[in-house]
Amino acid sequence: MIALRRVGRYTAGMLRRRLVVIGFAALLPLLSGCALLSQLRSLNRSIQRADGQTALEGRVAVKGGDGPIVVVAYDEDAGEVADLFVMPQPRPYFFALPPGRYRMAAFVDLNRDLEYQTDEPATIGDAVDAVAGERSDGLDLTIDPKLPQPLPFSVDSHATSSGRIRQFPAPQTGTVVDMDDSRFSEENARLGLWDPLRFLFDVGAGVYFLEKYDPKKIPILFVHGALGHPGNWSYLVGRIDRDRFQPWLVYYPTAPRLERIAQMLLRALSTLQARYEFPRIVLVSHSMGGLVARGAVNMAVADMTEDRIVHMPLFVSISTPWNGHAAAARGVERSPVVAPYWRDIAPNSPFLEALPQTPLPPETTYTLFFGFGGRGGAANDGSIPLSSQLSMPIQTQAHQVVGFDELHMGILSSAALAEKLNQALAAIPESE
Repeated sequence: MIALRRVGRYTAGMLRRRLVVIGFAALLPLLSGCALLSQLRSLNRSIQRADGQTALEGRVAVKGGDGPIVVVAYDEDAGEVADLFVMPQPRPYFFALPPGRYRMAAFVDLNRDLEYQTDEPATIGDAVDAVAGERSDGLDLTIDPKLPQPLPFSVDSHATSSGRIRQFPAPQTGTVVDMDDSRFSEENARLGLWDPLRFLFDVGAGVYFLEKYDPKKIPILFVHGALGHPGNWSYLVGRIDRDRFQPWLVYYPTAPRLERIAQMLLRALSTLQARYEFPRIVLVSHSMGGLVARGAVNMAVADMTEDRIVHMPLFVSISTPWNGHAAAARGVERSPVVAPYWRDIAPNSPFLEALPQTPLPPETTYTLFFGFGGRGGAANDGSIPLSSQLSMPIQTQAHQVVGFDELHMGILSSAALAEKLNQALAAIPESE
């Protein structure tokens, strides 16, 4: 990342030449000189603000009590709850907050109302001074009903609604929308690249529903790609068995580091699991969404316990750049402002190399779909090289590898792919 004054020394032509090469097909739209400079400044401001966060992380253990766990970040200076993290069972937690003095607390939410009552087992940790740009980890908490530590402050489901302390809004967790919701637009997708913080506040990241939760149906989590949005799934969503499956739509800004996007996704799913206790979920992902989804799965696998309560019978990736994209590496090297996610999709990045090292859950069938509709002699889908889509360490984990003569976005409207997807869905047993 560079200072804004350096951006001003680049001509519009120089910026266009350097930025056009750093994304997938149509990833970075060509803009006029003034518009491009404005977008770069917006991205730079978002990066600077994100760099000013502090990370608070730890793990919760429980010695008794049946119910979801609510972890609380309490701002000592403001005397208010700053954020809540909900989990269905003991596991790691994390917060991204402004610098300050915080105390971590947790309670077993016996009645599942996301509010603290004095008869609910609780614990509270020591205060910690959180510094901008640094990570405070090891903030572990143990809840022991035999040694209760009543919380000296109130916690309710609206505790963080003022927005005065929270730097970023909590992810969406089950807002019911239509497939043609105005938030699902190309304009908002571009906003997620150039101004991801504004995207979080004005659009809303997280998991959206197309219908109220139905415990009789298996959720399918659809994860879009870079500069994508849930509307990209319209064709495939319209062709799944809606009597057996319920579509859930992930929405996220493109720009952040992929680890952060995966953490956001896992946090939203954790809240949904605590709320609905769904036993199974299917993941279907496109392009960079496959990297995000696999990152979230790997995090969940790392946190697995023997009494795991959620199973993933099927994971599908479509046209995913498992080996990254060379244009991202050029962008990191040459662009005056570097979108954080470019570092993760550059070939041989630590993020990419770590993905295949964690095995998928033992019950998971992995299906890899790829496209080869590119023309001009290159083996690609018009955007992602086959050498990246068909990474050998990822291929060896797949139960099925199927190619389609389609372009990168056109593959999402492929009748042949829809048929293969439905065959994979139909193979899921009716019950565990």
